[in-house]
Amino acid sequence: MTQLRILAPVVVDFYAVPGAALREPEAHARFWAERQPALDALLPRLAPPVPAEVAGSASAGSPPVVVLKHTRPRSSLNLYRSISEHAAERTLHVLTGRLRPEHLPARTGDLLWAGLVEISFRLYDHGLMLLEMLAEVDPWLAGQTDRLPARLDELQARAVELGEQTAWEIVRRYLDPVLALLREADRDEAVLRAATPADDSVTAEFGEALWVTRSLVVDPVAPGAEEMTRHWVKDVVIGDDQRAPADRLLDGDLDHLVRWLNYLFLDRTGAGGRMLPGDPYRDQWEALRYAQVFYGVLERIDARLSKILADSAAAGSRWELEQLKGKLTGLSQRAELIIMERQDLSKYLKRAVRVEMDAILDFWDYEKLLEQPVHFKIELCGRRLAELAARRTARSAMFTDLILLGIAMTSILGTALAVTEFGRSIASDPEMAVYDLGRSSLVAWVASQPADAILVTSGVVSALLVVVYLFFRRDRSA
Repeated sequence: MTQLRILAPVVVDFYAVPGAALREPEAHARFWAERQPALDALLPRLAPPVPAEVAGSASAGSPPVVVLKHTRPRSSLNLYRSISEHAAERTLHVLTGRLRPEHLPARTGDLLWAGLVEISFRLYDHGLMLLEMLAEVDPWLAGQTDRLPARLDELQARAVELGEQTAWEIVRRYLDPVLALLREADRDEAVLRAATPADDSVTAEFGEALWVTRSLVVDPVAPGAEEMTRHWVKDVVIGDDQRAPADRLLDGDLDHLVRWLNYLFLDRTGAGGRMLPGDPYRDQWEALRYAQVFYGVLERIDARLSKILADSAAAGSRWELEQLKGKLTGLSQRAELIIMERQDLSKYLKRAVRVEMDAILDFWDYEKLLEQPVHFKIELCGRRLAELAARRTARSAMFTDLILLGIAMTSILGTALAVTEFGRSIASDPEMAVYDLGRSSLVAWVASQPADAILVTSGVVSALLVVVYLFFRRDRSA
């Protein structure tokens, strides 16, 4: 039996409020626990009508299932009770959903859809849903053996298309109504909030898959297993290996290969691809989930930071700067929280899961391609915003200088006219003359000058002030 397991990270409109579970663990757990009955009542109404061909089957009446996970307050004491399980008391995802093919629009004539045996999804804190699908693909690969490579290529293309379509349908039909119900109960945004404002262009990405991975589960003794193995991982390159990955799999040096998009698991025990507790590849699949989540959520932060850099290059108004500052602060905190969560989770993961997760992320160059660029872009955005703010401050200072310069020019003319008027008043009013002791003839001299001379002199002095201001301003700019 050959099976294909699809895993796709999907962008969704959900952010958990940072630190909510740590600040009020009891209230946080109570919120999630109290929402479960309402979800159980909502989900049957969201499923489409049961098709006639499955109406009589045993599973026809089973509704979709969504289980909320953060329903117990976490404790920080005595975590390491077992070394065969995770020590973390709270899952990274907040809910798990399970569907059957009849819970989604039917696709008649699609062999891959007809072979589906499992559809599930998990919602994570940072705007990401992880879709998982398992299908039996023996009918797809049946036929002439010389066409097996072509059929595998067709299977890969169809898997990507099916993953994208199913992700969009699940988000629109199930996840959006579930999130709407949760938000209705959390009007104060104490537990969850929207990932972005409604007018942000990012909203168009909700429901879109970032990528679709294809994991082929192959029985190594089945007919055509060697050819399937070689063709499925033919594009996988491991730099430090002396032999091709397919040779290492077929020789028994490896029993699975999780490197880049096309993955392969050799099912020597006949357990299949359900990845249930106790199955051979349960730990490896759990590690792959975590690796996909951490890579996916930080990749979205990286992409949005790039957009902020592009926006900051064109920003000029104060309002735009304030908007960019708010987005930058939120994304910076979210990125730091994601990096911290990975470090914190690593302390509590089962050792086999942690080793596998670190190996996958190392092969993907996670730190080099994502963590370091995110830190760099946060610093770059901060510098760019500081430059824009300094430019705005300089422009405001120039306007202030011009206003003060105008006041100074007006004051010079006003002072000259006031002295002239005062001198002439003294000369014509004997009662005021007694206060003038006659020790200075400056006022008398100014009062004796023609009004045109006073205006011209005031203009010349004002012009000299403008020249001095421009000289010192140019020197400061240089």
